[in-house]
Amino acid sequence: MIRRLAPILLLLAALPATVSVLAQDQGLDSADRRLAQVAERLQAANVALCRQHMPLTGLILFSADQYGRPDPVRFADGPLAVAQVLPGSPAHAAGIQANDAIVAIDGQAVAALEPEQDHPLRDAAFARLADSGPGRPLELGLRRAGQDITATLTPPPGCRALVEVMAGADGIARSDGRVIQISWRFVAQWTDEELAAIVAHELAHSVLEHRRRLEAAGVKTGFLGEFGRNRRLRRQVESEADLLSVHLLANAGLDPYLAPRFWRSEAGQRMDAGVLRSGAYSAPRQRAAAMEAEIAAHLQGKPLPSRADHLLAGREVPYTER
Repeated sequence: MIRRLAPILLLLAALPATVSVLAQDQGLDSADRRLAQVAERLQAANVALCRQHMPLTGLILFSADQYGRPDPVRFADGPLAVAQVLPGSPAHAAGIQANDAIVAIDGQAVAALEPEQDHPLRDAAFARLADSGPGRPLELGLRRAGQDITATLTPPPGCRALVEVMAGADGIARSDGRVIQISWRFVAQWTDEELAAIVAHELAHSVLEHRRRLEAAGVKTGFLGEFGRNRRLRRQVESEADLLSVHLLANAGLDPYLAPRFWRSEAGQRMDAGVLRSGAYSAPRQRAAAMEAEIAAHLQGKPLPSRADHLLAGREVPYTER
């Protein structure tokens, strides 16, 4: 479990986190913003494919208890604050600004929120925001320079998933069905198109509800996940996520060939040779060929948005029956 995380985009749930001092670097702020913009585009465009939704506010939030030494400027008005606001987002239209403190969410005081054990206040606030329901007005109580302000925004719905930059060096990209994490060092070096290909793959895990289905089948991870049935089913879910990712990209108005091109590129080869190389993944060229075949069979000449029904039908088939 990652213990050093950057501020995150509005979420379903979060992992325990203590943010390193990198979180205040401009480079990491830029990575947060780029990842949030790519993720919200994919989450919004594919809402019809997801069974769990959340409002897409355009807010990136953080809380003082994520830091050993909180910045007194950023948290001058309260322990939960706005790290960034995405340009053109509902939060931007509502006049919310970076460093605004959030003191109430839909009438519930932030001070009354109860974070889970070892989780920061930010996580409880994000859960409250996500549960407020997309597609309806959301009222936030803010405090700016000591003055109380009320902001009302109507966020569009999107696929429900936490999206965050990992400030630590371990790992590249991962998803547990609820949380999508991508390493800061890779976000910083990838183009937006390369980043979209990876986010689409990780979001596909959430859409296909892989975590729920693997847990129900008793599939092991770690060392035991490299053998026998565990390895076979883990490779299957990675292949399913690859195939769905090209549909998610196309629905977002992006070239679905971004994904196979990434795995044929030098960046994809480097990624494969790194942390991700395990029995759960096919070789990069095999992954690229499978995605190209999926595009040819199910996207070329077909109307958009794609429902990808042939892939989503698998959500109803337990892995215990395979």
